[in-house]
Amino acid sequence: MSACILIVESDEAVRQKLAALLCDAGYRCLVAENPDQALEMLSSHNVDLMVTEVPRLPATTTDSNGQSILGGSGKSKVDAAPLNRWMEVLRERAPHLPMILLTRPGAERVACEALLRGAASYVPESLIETALVETVGQVIAVGQSSLCATELEQCISRTKLELVLPSQESLVPAVIAKLEQATDQLGLFDEMIWTQVAMALDEAILNAMIHGNLEVDSGLREVDEGQAYWDMIQERRQTAPYSDRRTFITLTATRNQAVFIIRDEGPGFDLSTIPDPDDPANLESIGGRGLLLIGAFMDEVHHNEIGNELTMIKRKASFPSDLE
Repeated sequence: MSACILIVESDEAVRQKLAALLCDAGYRCLVAENPDQALEMLSSHNVDLMVTEVPRLPATTTDSNGQSILGGSGKSKVDAAPLNRWMEVLRERAPHLPMILLTRPGAERVACEALLRGAASYVPESLIETALVETVGQVIAVGQSSLCATELEQCISRTKLELVLPSQESLVPAVIAKLEQATDQLGLFDEMIWTQVAMALDEAILNAMIHGNLEVDSGLREVDEGQAYWDMIQERRQTAPYSDRRTFITLTATRNQAVFIIRDEGPGFDLSTIPDPDDPANLESIGGRGLLLIGAFMDEVHHNEIGNELTMIKRKASFPSDLE
């Protein structure tokens, strides 16, 4: 059975557009105009993923205790408080439900905070038609694998895993499942945090394969509705030296942290050209989106001098109780 997506969007035209795109891609869709309706649907339907706007919540929106989620004056606005409260309610009602944010201009700071609080990814409103279906598929794929720890696994104190991959993105979900298995044995992350870690890994591995080894510029995504981008990938997979290059993945994990090292055999790049992942303006950039997600979801991120190796560290931790 196809995955069920719950869409929470106050604008009817945008809501219909989102539903049409996802239904055409083969997903089952539920739609809600506001968080109250969304919570009712969550109580009566099995939902696999939520796509929600950064809400301008009305004052009447209430949580399970009858308290207004928005609070304050009840004025509609893009503000961190309503989204943070909305996410707190969701963690109470559906703690394992992945969330993708739909962001609009002016909501960049709020969206960045939401990524830190548990959202799995985001799609700028300007990229709905080109990025929504791909992002939904990405989040669902990385969250599908879950293994239970055995008594023997409770005795593991340290693990190391090394993988060598050709530039085939179809391998990435299986790679992430393997990495999840290794970290799950150590009891490092709950499902929501792992979804974020998996999103960062997905971005980093695909970046190493496509931009590192195959040297395909992400700017080609904007040419001929992305066809030039995919054509270049297919061409270089069959052309030396690109086709001979490999991506090397190393995981070293203890019960306190996981260290992921991803290295490609490409020429690297000038680190000074990397978009600032802390700059909210890069939410609207295809090229900056992956780095922003990696920076938001990992505790430490380091590049080597030539730019073909990325080290990401994620420590065992819970969600922050408050963000400054």
